[in-house]
Amino acid sequence: MKGGGAYINIGSSSSSINSSVSGSGSGSGNGNGSKMTLGKSVKMYLTIFIATTCIYMVLYQYHMSREPFSPSEIGKHQEKSSSSSSYIASYLWSPMSLLMANNSTSNNATTTTAATTTVSNVAQVQGSFGSIQSVSLAAAATRPTQASSSASVGGAHKTATSTSTTPPPPPPATVTSTSTTTTRTTKAKKATANAAKALATSTSMSQAQAQAQSQLDAAHKIRPTFVAASEPPPLYIITPTYRRPEQLAELTRLGYTLKHVANLLWLVIEDANKTNPLVAHTLDRIGVPYEYMVAPMPEKYKQTKKAKPRGVSNRNRGLEYLRQHATEGVLYFADDDNTYDISIFEQMRYISKVGMWPVGLVTKTGVSSPIIRNGKLDGYYDGWIGGRKYPVDMAGFAVNVKFLRQRPHAQMPFKPGYEEDGFLRSLAPLANDEIDLLADECRDILTWHTQTKKNPPAQALNKTRYSNTNLEHIDKLLVRP
Repeated sequence: MKGGGAYINIGSSSSSINSSVSGSGSGSGNGNGSKMTLGKSVKMYLTIFIATTCIYMVLYQYHMSREPFSPSEIGKHQEKSSSSSSYIASYLWSPMSLLMANNSTSNNATTTTAATTTVSNVAQVQGSFGSIQSVSLAAAATRPTQASSSASVGGAHKTATSTSTTPPPPPPATVTSTSTTTTRTTKAKKATANAAKALATSTSMSQAQAQAQSQLDAAHKIRPTFVAASEPPPLYIITPTYRRPEQLAELTRLGYTLKHVANLLWLVIEDANKTNPLVAHTLDRIGVPYEYMVAPMPEKYKQTKKAKPRGVSNRNRGLEYLRQHATEGVLYFADDDNTYDISIFEQMRYISKVGMWPVGLVTKTGVSSPIIRNGKLDGYYDGWIGGRKYPVDMAGFAVNVKFLRQRPHAQMPFKPGYEEDGFLRSLAPLANDEIDLLADECRDILTWHTQTKKNPPAQALNKTRYSNTNLEHIDKLLVRP
C-alpha cells in the first residue's frame, strides 16, 4: 500500500537524518534541512490519506446509489452510511454529504409529493366514480388520462389532475483538495454519483406514476356507466273525498303510498262548498305534489232517497282540470279507501289509450277482472254485470291524457253503479285490442277495493272538565260529519 511505503521511507529517512546529525555533531543548517524534509513528508502523507479517503467515500456512495430505492429506503440507507463511517471520514466528507443529502431530500420530497398528489387524485376520481348516478354516453366513452380527467354528472363539472413532476437537476457539489488530480477525479466521480442518484429517483417516480396510472385504469374499469334517462311520463291521480271521521286517516294512508311514486300530481277534490284546513294541513305534511279543490254534488242528487252518485262531480272536476293543464301522461281514479301496490303506477305510465287489470275484494266473487283467453280480451269477470259493457271497478283502469283530450265530451255520468261503464263508453271508439292488459296480463292483483269500517261520530268533549289539557287540541283534529 502507498500509506505503508510512505511510512517506511519516512522511518529510514529519519534514521539517516538522526545518524548524520549525531555523527557529525551538527550545526544549525543541517538541522533546519532535516526539519523541512520531515514537514514535506508529513504533508505528503496527509494529502495521500485525504485523497484516498475521499475516493473511497465517492466509490462507496456511487455503489450504494446503483440500485433504485424507494424514498423510505433511501433515507434509511443514508442514516446507516453516516452512522457507520468513521469520525475522520465523516468530518472530511461532511461538505459532500450535506450537498448530497440536500439533493436527495429535494428529490425524495418531489417524488413523495408527486406520488401523494397522484394517489390523492386517484382517490378523488374513485370517489367521484362511486357517486355517479347518471352520465351521458359521450361522457362514459371519454377515458381519463394521466394529465387530466374530468367527469360530468348532472351539469356539475369535476376535474381530477394527475401531476407529473420532473425532478430538477441536483446542484453541483465541489470538493476541495490539495491535489489537482484528486480534485478532478472527485468531481468526475461526484458527477457520476449524482447522475446515478437522479436515475434512481426518476425510476422511483416512474414506478409511483405507473402504479397511480394502473389505479386510474382500474377505477375507470369498475366505474358504473348509466345512460341518462328522461323523466318518466307524468301521472295524475284523481282522488274524490268527503268529510267523515276516517277522511284524514285514509288520505294519509294513500298519500304515503303515492309518495313513493315519481313525477306525480295528486288531485284531491272534496265534495264540499269550501276547502277544509285539516285536509290541507294533512296534504302539506305528507309532501306529495297536489292540487286541493272542491266540487260539491249537485243539490238534486243530494235530495234523492235513492243511491247517490258519490264522487262523480269530483272526478268530472278532475277531468276538467286535466283538459286545461295537462297535455301528456296518464290519469287514474284512486279512491282514498283502496289499497295499491306501487308497481301498478309504474306500469300504467306507458298506457297508449286505456289500460285494465284485476281488482281484489270486489263483490262475492272476490275479484273483478278482464277475462284473457289466448292473449286477448274475451269478456269480464265480476260479481255484478248489470248489463254493463265494461263491468270493471273504478280502481281497475287508467286512461292516457292525449287520448282523453281527443274526446272532449268524455265524462262520468251521475248514475250510481254505472259510473265506470258510462265513462269508458264515452271514450268511444275504443276496441278491445286497443286496451292494454297490465299486471302480468291480468294474472296478478295489484289493487284492492278495501273499505274502512264505518265509525260513529266522536262523542263531544266535555270542555269544562278537560279545559287546559291536551284534549282540547286533539278534539280539533277530529272530523265530525
